[in-house]
Amino acid sequence: MIQETKIGIYGSTSMVLDTPGYLELLQQQLGLNVIILGFSGQLPEQVLRTSPFDGTPPSAETLRSLLCQHLDGRPSSDRLDSTRGHIGPHVSAAGDDATLRRAIDQAQRMGLQVWLLAGGWTSSDFDVVMFCPGQARVNRWYEAVYSHLASDYGVAALDITHARFPMLSYPRGMFLCTCDHCARAAQELGYDMTRMTAALREARERLAGMPADRLVPIMAHAAGVGDVIQALGAGQGVIEWFSFRAELLLRNLQRFRQAVRAAAGESFIFGVDTYPASLSLYVGHQHSRWAECSDFASPLVSHVDIFVTQALAEWAGFLQGLIPGLAESDALDILYRVIGYDGLGMPRTMAEFALGEPDSEFRHVPLVDLVGRDLDKARLYLPETLPSYPIIQGGGAPHDWPREAIEAILQRSYGAGHNGVMFQGTRSLVDYPKL
Repeated sequence: MIQETKIGIYGSTSMVLDTPGYLELLQQQLGLNVIILGFSGQLPEQVLRTSPFDGTPPSAETLRSLLCQHLDGRPSSDRLDSTRGHIGPHVSAAGDDATLRRAIDQAQRMGLQVWLLAGGWTSSDFDVVMFCPGQARVNRWYEAVYSHLASDYGVAALDITHARFPMLSYPRGMFLCTCDHCARAAQELGYDMTRMTAALREARERLAGMPADRLVPIMAHAAGVGDVIQALGAGQGVIEWFSFRAELLLRNLQRFRQAVRAAAGESFIFGVDTYPASLSLYVGHQHSRWAECSDFASPLVSHVDIFVTQALAEWAGFLQGLIPGLAESDALDILYRVIGYDGLGMPRTMAEFALGEPDSEFRHVPLVDLVGRDLDKARLYLPETLPSYPIIQGGGAPHDWPREAIEAILQRSYGAGHNGVMFQGTRSLVDYPKL
């Protein structure tokens, strides 16, 4: 089956209404045919009634009751300011429906297909604010919001982002959620929460007892997942933990897609973006089953710094803190092997990551080969017939990748069999001075 090539950009109502010349330029130079607009409208009363919040702003007590619970028994975050202006999980109270509808109409008159972007459980990566995917009242809200967006704005598709556990540069997110709601969900799916959490604690203790002078020589020769499981004595519980989280998200997303189709028709497109393939299972994304819950995949490979390099630095520091005498370069080498980034010429020290610098994603990082490897893996893991539109950094959102690197990544993407691209920014590719 031949898939239509999609060339899209993430945009805003102001992009459409105030700079139509920019979109026309993208149509001419890049073949733009899709714009993904973040939802910025207002929700009707029947949807608002499904909100699990007790007001705007919601009380701290209510917010904490809705958040995921960490293995240590605490809520995912105590930093709640990012939710204060919300009327429900991931939806702002400052909506302007008239402007959103004008922008949709304008983009469609330009010949662009309009997709609406909506958020999922992880409301804030940076604050590790994640609403519990095991709670019925949270999922009832998302189902109502998505169904409304799909049926009331005349758009072609709904694109869901952050439908995952927090990004891995905040390792705490790997140990969410252990609340009673998720324990019941685990039982429904055939898992045992007590066994899984006990296995996680045991694995940590075993790792802390490993001597660096034995670990490093072994991992230098082989460090696949099987080696790690053996070394940690992890048993089935640790494997089940990551499998359970992926199955829980999958089950919820299946429900949302079914509700959206019931509201907007069976042909309506419901899609969910995916974390970089090398790391995806740790945030609850299982590429091989993506067609069961989504009508397309969007491998999100544009955030090399916050998704990849910062995570590697955090994990390396964690290993060094647990294992006395473990050198920085050895910790990084172990991670590269386990994750699947070995052989790329990745940085040997934390300093070489240049974290926080504007060019950190490519100064010492083999950007093209790193992104290319995740693009190759994503297309290999995803069902063959599922359309895939990788999310690529085109410049300016938030960094400017070199144009030659972007062009090489695009070639790798199409060569791997992906069906288009969704750009985050285009400043490195086109010159439009009004932006």
